[in-house]
Amino acid sequence: MTSAPTGQHQTPVAHAILTSLQQQMPFLHKAALESDPHSFDERLAVLETTGRRLQFIFDDDRLWIDGVVKSYIHLSIEFLRLQQQLEKTGRYLLSSEHEAAEQVYHNEDVFGAYYLPGLLLTEALWPNHFKLNHAFKTAFLSQLPASPSVLEVGVGTGYHLSQLLTTHERVNYEGIDISQFAIDFCKTFAAPDLDARSSVDFQLASITGDYRPPAAKLDGIIMGEVLEHIETPGQVLEDLRELADGQTKMFITTVVFAANIDHIFMFEKVNDIRKLVMASGWRIENDWPLPIYPTDTPDMVKRPMNYGALLSKA
Repeated sequence: MTSAPTGQHQTPVAHAILTSLQQQMPFLHKAALESDPHSFDERLAVLETTGRRLQFIFDDDRLWIDGVVKSYIHLSIEFLRLQQQLEKTGRYLLSSEHEAAEQVYHNEDVFGAYYLPGLLLTEALWPNHFKLNHAFKTAFLSQLPASPSVLEVGVGTGYHLSQLLTTHERVNYEGIDISQFAIDFCKTFAAPDLDARSSVDFQLASITGDYRPPAAKLDGIIMGEVLEHIETPGQVLEDLRELADGQTKMFITTVVFAANIDHIFMFEKVNDIRKLVMASGWRIENDWPLPIYPTDTPDMVKRPMNYGALLSKA
């Protein structure tokens, strides 16, 4: 049996989560420990921080750990099943924003239940998500001014907002999301990091529909895991470029040929993303193509990968 590294007294919540994962789904527990083992201690620390925040959200309910782990298992098994289907058919499950909104973002049984808590655990348990978040902190957050104005397109779990508030004492933040479930979850997850010096506002809107552009000059734009969820990613990148100036930095993440219940726009290779970004008027300052399978390389076609990039206006 694979065992976690020592130090349980320093990370008790993380170890409780891993113990529950081992009991409920041993092969996912084994994968979490053995995938990129040299980063495991750092990922364990992230899991502890995230777990403590979830403990706060669920009001220290004794059963919250098993419930959150069950959400993570559901999300992980769903990915594996849909990825297998994608590799057979070459198509994502859905093809339109309307389908994704109705079946996922406005669906209490999905976004209001397992999706968001499960996604939070991937920030520690999926090595590629951990690596992209490391790039977010070191390459993006570190370049923002002391009191930045930031737009986030797709607030998700609140993980990015929490880190932004933790690293910057005074923040002017606006988050756009199509899902009220996501906005509510984001508010709760980031609430302990918010004080009176920062301004945090949200819009329930679609970036491809009617939304209110921020009036303030933007120092940063965050768009994590959005391009694969919309029908016109190039147009969205062009629209966001109009909100930027020469000093604005944008951090994006997306995927190549990687399935999920709400993915609709497919990139077949990393260069598809790079070409789209540059054609939309952005310059790639740095990027991080990360194959999901360890034997793959970033130049391969129709292989699942995560992708992140730091952009500036061309």
